[in-house]
This record gives sequence, C-alpha cells and structure tokens, in this order.
Amino acid sequence: MRLRYGLVFIASLAVFILFPSILYAQNMLAVEKMVQPVSVASGGTVKILLNITNPFGTEIVVKVRDSNSVGGNIVDTVCQMATLSSGSGIAEYMDLQAVMPGNYTLGVIEMKYTDPVTGEVVVVKSTQDIVVEVTGDSGNVVSSSTQTIENCQFDDEESQEQEQCSQESQEEQEEQSLMDKLKEMMQEQQESREQQQEPSLQEQSQTEQKLSSARQNSAHDMNSVKQGLSEQAKVMQEQLEDELDSELSENKDFQEMQKDLEEKGYALDSKDVPSLKGNETNFTYDYKNDAGEKASISGNMKDGDVSDLKKMSPEDEMQLGSDLESDEEFQEIKEQLESQGYEMDKTEFDGLDSDNKTEFMSSFKKPDGKTANVTGSIKDGKPSDMAHLSDDDISNINDALEASEEYQEAVEEMESKNMSLPDNPTVNPIRNGKAEVSQGNITATVGVDGNETKVLDVNIDDGRTLVDKLKVPFLILLLFGLALSYYLYSKRKSIPSLDMGLAVPKRKKKIDPGKSALLKLRRAEKLFEEGKMKEAYTAVSSAVRYYYKHTLDHSAEKELTSTEAIRLLKEGDSSDVSKAKECFSLCDLVTFAKYKPNKKDFGKILVLGREIVG
Repeated sequence: MRLRYGLVFIASLAVFILFPSILYAQNMLAVEKMVQPVSVASGGTVKILLNITNPFGTEIVVKVRDSNSVGGNIVDTVCQMATLSSGSGIAEYMDLQAVMPGNYTLGVIEMKYTDPVTGEVVVVKSTQDIVVEVTGDSGNVVSSSTQTIENCQFDDEESQEQEQCSQESQEEQEEQSLMDKLKEMMQEQQESREQQQEPSLQEQSQTEQKLSSARQNSAHDMNSVKQGLSEQAKVMQEQLEDELDSELSENKDFQEMQKDLEEKGYALDSKDVPSLKGNETNFTYDYKNDAGEKASISGNMKDGDVSDLKKMSPEDEMQLGSDLESDEEFQEIKEQLESQGYEMDKTEFDGLDSDNKTEFMSSFKKPDGKTANVTGSIKDGKPSDMAHLSDDDISNINDALEASEEYQEAVEEMESKNMSLPDNPTVNPIRNGKAEVSQGNITATVGVDGNETKVLDVNIDDGRTLVDKLKVPFLILLLFGLALSYYLYSKRKSIPSLDMGLAVPKRKKKIDPGKSALLKLRRAEKLFEEGKMKEAYTAVSSAVRYYYKHTLDHSAEKELTSTEAIRLLKEGDSSDVSKAKECFSLCDLVTFAKYKPNKKDFGKILVLGREIVG
C-alpha cells in the first residue's frame, strides 16, 4: 500500500514537471509606479518610484516611454534606454517639484524589451492609477518647466512612417481648413470696410496710446516677477548656507578636520554650496595659507544631515604619496609597468575621511598614447586593495579569450540562442594575478603574469531559472525511479530471502604513497600560486610526513610528526635524514610571525619534497 502511494506521488511530480504552467506563471517583466508622498504642499517635492520585477535571472535592456505631470512641472519621456538588474525591487525614478495646486494623475509607464527565452519583443505597462494631490495656493509658485527625454526610438520604423504619414495628412487638412477660414475672414473684413466709414485720426491715436501703455505695464510686471524670483532664490540660498553652517558647527568630524587645517596655518577662504537638488547638496569649503597653498573639506548634506566628509591639503598629499612609494606591492606593480614602457604621470587622492582613509589612482602613460592605472586605498598610512590595468593588459586578455576554445564555444552557444552580446568584453582591474571578464551572459577568470595570460574559468548564464535548468534531469530521474519501483514491486514475490550468516570481508585499498604524496605537493604549489602561502608551506610538510607514514611505519594509525619521521629515518640509517631536516625546518618557519613566506624558500622546499617522495 505504501509503495502504491509512493508511485502516485512520483507520478504527480512528473505531471507538474511536464506542465510547469500549473505551478508557475509565464515569466514576464512587471512594472508599477509608486509616489512619496501622495499629498504634498505647493513648492514641495514628489519622489516617483518604480516597483520592478525582472524574473529572467539576467540583466534586461528596456526602452521606456512615460509622461509625468505634477503641479505644472512636466517630464515627457519619449524614449529612454535603461538596463534592469535581475530580481525584484523598488528603484528611485525621478523627483518633481509640485508647483500649482490641484490633483494630478501620473501617466502609464511602458517598457519594451526582448524576451531572452523566446526572443519575442514584449511591451508591458503599469496598471495602477496614481493620483498626486498638491495643496496650498499659487502664491507659493517658484517656477514651472517642461523636460523632454529622447535618446532612442520606442516604435519600429514602419509604425513611425504610418504615424508620420497620418500626421502629415492631418496637417494638410488643417492647413487647408485654416486657409479657407482666412479667406472668409478677409472677405468679411473687406465687406465691412466698404460698408463702414474709416475711423478718425483721433480714435486711431487713442488706440495706439492704449496699446503702448499696455506694453509698458506688461514689461514692468515681467521685470517685477524676475526681481521677485531672484530675491527669493537669494533668500533660499542664504537659508541653506546658514543651515549647513549650523550643522557643521555641531559635527565632531568636521571640527577635527578644520582644527587640523588651522594648526597647519590654513584659514577659511570661500564656500561652494550649490542649491538643493531634490533634498540634498554637495558642498566644498576652501582654505588657504599665507603662501597661497589651498586645502579643502568637502561633504554631502541630505535632509539636514551631513555625511561623507573628506579633507585634503598639500601636506596630506605629500604624506600619502610617501606612504604609497614606500609600499612593496605598489613598487612591484610600478616596476612591472615601467618594464612595459609606461611612465608614471600623476597620483590623485579622493580625500581623507573621518577614519583617515582615502582612495587613490596612479596614472601611467606610454609615448604612443597607451595608458595604465593603479587603484587602491590607504588607511592610517598603509596601502591596500590594490589593482592595476593597462591597455596592453586588455589587449593580451582579449587575445587570450580569442584563443580559448572554451570561451569561443560559449560565445557561439549564446549566438545560436539569438542572445546578443556586447562587441567587446569588459575587463576588470587585475587583483592577485587574476582579472574578471564579462561579456553579456558570459563571465571568465583570466590569469595574468606580466605579458602572459591564460583563461582559467568560463561560466555562462543563459537566462534560465533554476527550475528550467533542473527540469529535464529531474524528470528523467523521476521516470527512472518510477520504472525501477514498478519493477521491484512486480518481482518482490519471486526474490528468495537469503541469510546464511556469511560476512563479506572488506578489501583493503592499496595505496601508492609516492603517487599520493606527489599529488599533495602539486596541491601545495597551486595554493602558493593562489596567494595562500602559509597553507602551501604546511601542505608540503604534510605531504612528506604522509609519505614517511606509509613507507617507514606501516602500523601508524595517526599522522607522523616531523620529529617522529626524523627518528624513524635515523633508526633505518636512511640517506634522506639531511633532506628531511632541511625541508621540515623551512616549512616550520611559517609559524613564526616575523617570517615572510617567499618564492625562493618555497621553491627550495618543493624541490626537497619531490626528491624525497619521488
């Protein structure tokens, strides 16, 4: 009975795998608008958000068509290209300042994309109506604007031509209708002039005076509006600077940075505080000493909170440059670039933050115009997280990708599925001898050693979900299990029960200690190449002790220590005593904090290990 229920359960699972639409809706992009807040006073800001779901497991390029009007400010998106990351989430879309009071319904947003699975062109639209209420009166009006965004074509060429022809036909009809009306008006005016007497010169003079007075009043009103707006902007800027000064006076990090500059002889020279964009601004306070040297403190203020403070002075730049030049890793990278013909051009620092940390970029140039960059960070005078990339590196990596059969097969696979790929791969900076490369749905890891490059790993993301990838193998496994269960069920009565109390002795697997030890040494060498130097030293010692355990003391159940191995070698009058001592001694050096693993020592212990186990 239990077996029967199990067969039914397996069959049910197979049905769901065969017809996945029972469990999963068709994959499709989804987008809805959201606003914060839904009610705002005149002069306030409305933030428009997008709730987006991308179920394809890969980035999707879309064309966006949209129109939003809030309180007199209009943003008309005719067509805008965008790239959506995989997954679901809420993204900031745009900010609109609400000017005129009233209720405003946001337009429907459309997104056009190519389905990465079916290859079909799909257009999705938002379905929810979003209404924004702007309260207050028109006296708060500062300005209104209309902005048009168009960097692509949303519709195809055929539909555009049809629309253009229709529009031209309509314009011709309107033009003809307008001409007919003008003719009628001119005929009526001619008849009226013939029937009526001409106005007197006095009446004409009075009319001209009224028109002149109206023009003067209009110009005066326009100048008054401009002057009022200018004064209002000036007041708002003064309020912003006063608010920033108040926040900085209570900010501990800013006060410490300013004190450091004052102790070095710098005094505040000027302030650069741009007007608010949305609800934030980036500011810079400039300082100058008696010699005319300049320093600065920059930061960000959002919703009245100050953050991202950074300080930089000539003294700071000099100290950071000295820290960088004295770093061994930086010098190795610099010497490598200089050996390729690059000369150092300049080093730029991002500014020291409150944790005494800064980002840097050193630029290099060749006489032929090729460039290279070294990037990283410096904290408390110690450089770290360094990476480098040159035009020659990019060229060598591209050549390695062209020569890699695995990578080219991945490109051909993507093209066979009509999945577009960028013309050139994106090469990330080299870290620890490796560079990560991406080209659409293909990623690769490339090993770089000077001018030598080698593709180490290639991966493909074909856009399928985990369910799609497991569907076929899981279905085959289920059908096999179903068939096997039925076979065992039908044969159950014909299988006799055997219990003779016989125990089958386990065979002891034969071990080749030399071959196994050599494999361990190769693993140690790979660890050293990956930068895991301490683990590599320990692995060499482990391989040698493993070899002696299986060749000197077959009865040992636990791993031999280096001391035990030396003792057994002496008892057997082995000629390997001196080699083993030297190998273990060098391996044990890695346990000392002051010892720095290096390629020379590691190469020596690797040779000793191979001579022992080989």
